[in-house]
Amino acid sequence: MRTFFEQNRDIILVAHGLVWFALGFAVWLQRRRATRLTLTSSLIWLATFAFLEALAVWGVYFVPIQQDVLDPGIVQGLIILRAIIQTAAFLALLQFGLRLIGLPAMRRRVLTAVSVALWAGILLGGAALAEHLGWTLKEWEGSVEAAARYGLLLPGAILSAIGLWRQRDELGVAGMTAIRPYAAWAAAVLAFYALVSGLIVESAAPWAPGGIGNSDGFFDAAGFPLDALRGLLGLVLCVLAVKLLEIFEVETKQRLEALDRARAVAEERARFGRDLHDGTIQSLYAAGLHLEAVAIRTEERSVRDEVRAVVSSLDEAITALRGYIRALRQPPCSPASIATNLRELTRRFAGETGLRADFHAEGVGAAGPLPDEAGQHLEQILREALANAARHAGPCAVHVILAFQPDELDLTVVDDGCGLPGPAAAAPGQGLRNMHDRARRLGGRLVVEPVPRGGTRVALAVPLDSESPELDPSILSPLTEVSAR
Repeated sequence: MRTFFEQNRDIILVAHGLVWFALGFAVWLQRRRATRLTLTSSLIWLATFAFLEALAVWGVYFVPIQQDVLDPGIVQGLIILRAIIQTAAFLALLQFGLRLIGLPAMRRRVLTAVSVALWAGILLGGAALAEHLGWTLKEWEGSVEAAARYGLLLPGAILSAIGLWRQRDELGVAGMTAIRPYAAWAAAVLAFYALVSGLIVESAAPWAPGGIGNSDGFFDAAGFPLDALRGLLGLVLCVLAVKLLEIFEVETKQRLEALDRARAVAEERARFGRDLHDGTIQSLYAAGLHLEAVAIRTEERSVRDEVRAVVSSLDEAITALRGYIRALRQPPCSPASIATNLRELTRRFAGETGLRADFHAEGVGAAGPLPDEAGQHLEQILREALANAARHAGPCAVHVILAFQPDELDLTVVDDGCGLPGPAAAAPGQGLRNMHDRARRLGGRLVVEPVPRGGTRVALAVPLDSESPELDPSILSPLTEVSAR
């Protein structure tokens, strides 16, 4: 059996790379930015990992056959490029894991920067050690690949497995219970992949562990090459990923249903507005005219004054009803209007409490379509966060940052006070529960955490649907007709 695998090593490598390429290609074709789920918005990193892994595996087969036809310097450059691609693949898998576990945006960016620095350090540090210890280029490649497996692939695969397991809850909340088992199985496959790819390194590294800890020792112990097992795991993961990609079909169906509901609500609002305008307001107006006529005919001044006071009340009611009708036809909130309202809310908070509070908005023109009632929920979340700062933080400065991106909205409220009291953190009050509930209604997540230097940070992240279907103008046209009357 060992002879069979050795004779067919090239076929195994090509098949191994083909499996990962198929995984990356399948995810890339179906991948959308238009998604409200953390899993599907993170799939681009899984596709990147799969593509780079396929190129690196194929490079193990391709580079040696070029030695007889290419200049040695070019071959050495290909070996270096292969090592860079391989380690970059591990870095991409780590990014996939960091996004799946649902970290706050700032912490995720910090960890991303740290992981990129670690990747660069592995390559440059390996080069320095190779020059100092006299390693060959092959030994340098084996060393940096082994270090990247320990430092990038192992934590990346573990975090990805944990993140996929956690995503089962988000899938359940989104009504995708049939897809949840595939996420669980994919998590199990990635956990096993972390063991066979993150703990077992190539034998080319001069400091590779002995026994089953390196690829040759694994071959001797198991009777089949490590590439065959890794390729098999990639094939299973590819099948599971294809099943997970059904999420996009479900989301498309949900968006179409949401448009149908929006059309029904708009039509009902239009009907209600017409009834108010043509029925209730006209009746009130006629009643006011009748009372005004009575006031003119009566001779007693006191009665006339009372009747006209009633007429004035009727006029106020008509004005209020007209305002209600106008509110029925208001279009969905825009990023600019949300930023303006939150800025005004922050300004009023500073004036009422005497605390220093500043507001900063960025990316207003880059935002994707916003969830329904986003403005209302964001205002209430900000109002509660500011109220908590006034109640618990003591004298402090409050910084409010609203950041729009094509696929995400971030609202961050940070104060430099003394923070929330211990009991409040252990058993959140109704205000904090309401904030979390509003975040869930927006399809996002809210984190309330202490700041290392003192204070509290409230971070809301809401995924935006940058490729959602355009709202049919016919949905709002009935309300426009009502307002024109």
